[in-house]
Amino acid sequence: MTATNEPVLDTTVLGQEVPLNRVDQALRELWADDDTSKTRASLMNVAIYSEDAGSLERNTQLLGEITMQHSCRSLLIVNAPNASKPSARAWVTAHCQLYDGKRSVCCEQISLVMEGGTADSIRNFVFAHLDSDLPLTVWWQGELTKRLDERFYSVIDALIIDSSQWADPACSLRGVLAARNNRTSRFDLSDLSWMRSHFMRMALASSCHHAMVRAELPKLNHLAVTHGAGHRMSALMLAAWIGTQLKCRLAAGEGLRFERDGGTAIEVSVTEAHNGKCPLQALELSGPGVSISIRRDPKSCFVHAKMEHKHHQRDDVQPADLSDDGDLIAEQMGRLGGTTLYFEMLPLLQAMLE
Repeated sequence: MTATNEPVLDTTVLGQEVPLNRVDQALRELWADDDTSKTRASLMNVAIYSEDAGSLERNTQLLGEITMQHSCRSLLIVNAPNASKPSARAWVTAHCQLYDGKRSVCCEQISLVMEGGTADSIRNFVFAHLDSDLPLTVWWQGELTKRLDERFYSVIDALIIDSSQWADPACSLRGVLAARNNRTSRFDLSDLSWMRSHFMRMALASSCHHAMVRAELPKLNHLAVTHGAGHRMSALMLAAWIGTQLKCRLAAGEGLRFERDGGTAIEVSVTEAHNGKCPLQALELSGPGVSISIRRDPKSCFVHAKMEHKHHQRDDVQPADLSDDGDLIAEQMGRLGGTTLYFEMLPLLQAMLE
């Protein structure tokens, strides 16, 4: 990287720096000593790609969290694509879990810092250092760029994105869906923005469990979502999921409004909170016969759900999902493929974005 970015390259975090042509040899040397207390483990390949020079140390820490739950070979790539002079440096290290005071199960990490990295150079580096024929999960951070080309995504088994980081979500979403629908593609698609809404969706489903409450849902006429800074996409996805479950379409005209055949229109508001970093802080649904409120304090690990109906009331507290990216990724890696509801709400979400 450039001189101004050198301080982020903390070699105590990245491990041993090695020439690019000696990465595989350096990995073998990690296991060549007589320390029989450590065992190499790998069930998959995990690659993180970023064009943020300051992400290297943070992503190494995230990979340490991920490998606590999933044994894998991890590839960490930081690229400055607009650099005038191409260059590349590599490091190898291992994340080890302790047992009885000794290292037991260890996972390898290869880190690559590139300047002027192209789609070909990134793809070739990943292909050259995959562990056997194990599945490949790629967490692509930031904007979707031309570095994620067809020859790369055609060998990815799972692609993880975060649409909250996109400057033009409508355009980027069209691009990633086109890639997924390409005849050469096979990857499952997961979006962190969608995963962050899970606890709200579960709390709402629990509040609507009673038959008397479900009978009032066609009369709903108000939907409000409050989100933290930078998480408007999670709020829009939550609103789109609710609209899809209620069989709504986007109403024409100004403002955000859903409508149904033979039903009342639903006024929709999406508001950014001025405090806290919690992605989603409140959800309110109401109509003539029912009112549902789901709130999460930014500093709390719980969500408060309150439902009021003329013949039935419910007020309870439920655990909220983890909001840390590393925990979300680790959880998603344990249940890849569970994105049916995500794709069901996408048509309404795309209409909202457009």
